[in-house]
Amino acid sequence: MSKIPRVVIFAILLLGAWAVISPVALSPLKAAPDQGTNLRRLSKPVIASIPEPCDRACLVEVLSSYFRAMSNRCPCGLPLAQDLKYTENGQLVTPGEGIWKTFTGLGTYRIYLADPETGQAGYYGGITEFGRLKGMLALRLKIKDHQIAEVEAIVARQELRPKGGLGENTAGIMTPVLLDEPDPSGFISPDVALLEPLSQSERTPRAGMIEATKKYLQGFERKNASLVPFAAECTIRENGMATTNNPNGPVVDPAHPDFHLSGGSCAEKITQGYFAGIEKPRDAFPLLVDEEQGLVLNLALYDDEGNVKSVSVPGVGAVAVPRNFLRPITFLKPQLFKIESGKIREIDGLAWPVPFGMSSGWQ
Repeated sequence: MSKIPRVVIFAILLLGAWAVISPVALSPLKAAPDQGTNLRRLSKPVIASIPEPCDRACLVEVLSSYFRAMSNRCPCGLPLAQDLKYTENGQLVTPGEGIWKTFTGLGTYRIYLADPETGQAGYYGGITEFGRLKGMLALRLKIKDHQIAEVEAIVARQELRPKGGLGENTAGIMTPVLLDEPDPSGFISPDVALLEPLSQSERTPRAGMIEATKKYLQGFERKNASLVPFAAECTIRENGMATTNNPNGPVVDPAHPDFHLSGGSCAEKITQGYFAGIEKPRDAFPLLVDEEQGLVLNLALYDDEGNVKSVSVPGVGAVAVPRNFLRPITFLKPQLFKIESGKIREIDGLAWPVPFGMSSGWQ
């Protein structure tokens, strides 16, 4: 047996000693413990949250916060969507401008609406500007992902026309004198029928409520009351004045002193067709539907071409049209319909003159 070189023997002895001192080093399958100090822990994966639908209470709260912001005259703090669209009387407006500069509070006439199916909240009621000037506001808010994505406001203001000087005149020189201008005294509190909650049996499916408003416009255009599902106790108001069952309504033609525009029932008003002979509705659209309260807030534009001088009324004859209407003009008309058991119980509407042919801004 040949001798093993000393160098090899020395290397074997040295390797054995190192193995005794550090046995782990000889085991490549087992890592040395480091108490986790070298680990880089990843955070848990983030799951995108889906916002809960905005229910009735949520919609009303957004509406309330909107009015609080208006009172402060600053939209700061409101959950406004980046692509928000806001119109005021048909014109594009930047939030914080327009009525935001003059609004000082709500009036006593207040109706709140909620349409959870479309994510919309609405208001139909009084407002004050500068604390003393009064008007009415029809408002629609579209809520998407808990942000305000659309705002549509129609403002009908009190027209002050003092005699003997300008004084506190608020009517423009191009604003025609209407037969029934917005009257704050007619908007103290909503009629009980509008606020009465409906029982389950009195409620009408959403499609049926919208259909009732369409039939009203069809009946208006065709002067055919049989097309309209009027309830027996139906009443209509415009700008705070009763336009049905009101024998003290305006006399439009001195040649027919017994013809009162507002003296008949809802059906009779349609049949006489006086206003249908002057105005043509277009671009009608339900702003929102509150099935729980039986309310539909509808908007239509009515065009008066200004060339109709008289209207033939059944049983009366040719009734003259006031000279104030002998000019092209369009009326923005938001109307609040109360619908019970598929029939129109009440209509409370506004009429605000705008330039002829103007759009609502939402076609």
